[in-house]
Amino acid sequence: MNDGWTIATLKEHVTQMFASQKSATDLALAAADRAVTKAEMAAEKRFESVNEFRSTLADQQRTLIPRAEAELQFRIQDQRIKQLEDANIKRGGESSGFHSGWIAVIGVLGLIGTVLGIVSFFKH
Repeated sequence: MNDGWTIATLKEHVTQMFASQKSATDLALAAADRAVTKAEMAAEKRFESVNEFRSTLADQQRTLIPRAEAELQFRIQDQRIKQLEDANIKRGGESSGFHSGWIAVIGVLGLIGTVLGIVSFFKH
């Protein structure tokens, strides 16, 4: 009953089986390594995009004025404008009063001159 199996053939068969499994394992590990490398590269690109976005946000935060601060500046400017308008109105009123005073003085002097002219006319 010799079906062709000997210790040498068994050893050859087991050696070939382990060799083919090693080859399959090596191929699988190489494929997994390539997949990991691709995934790492994709993750790195995503992280670069995220870092760029974070950098943009940091620049905005550093350079843009906060809303509360802007509103405060607008209120201060509104107060200054109101003060200037009030001062201008007051100055205009004072100037108008001053002119009215001069007109009254000139009118009174004109009236006195007229009265003196009439008196001197009738005196002669």
